[in-house]
Amino acid sequence: MQELILVISKCVSKKRAVGQDEQYYQFHFKGYYAGSKIKQIHLYSGGLENLSRGVAYLLWVKRKRIYGEILEVNLIKFKKIV
Repeated sequence: MQELILVISKCVSKKRAVGQDEQYYQFHFKGYYAGSKIKQIHLYSGGLENLSRGVAYLLWVKRKRIYGEILEVNLIKFKKIV
């Protein structure tokens, strides 16, 4: 069973995955997760959500993979932080 991860972060941009039609959101992050240094979070929402650039969110996510200093996750639920 994959673990649920809770993240508080600001959306930096919306991008398209290289060689794919899938879009993801890039979130700011500096720290460590599971012993790996992480500088960015790439959030895949499945195209169902429309998150805004420059807005902070509370995110419930599941890990897809870690490569380099990027944590890729799938969005479960989110809440905008005012």
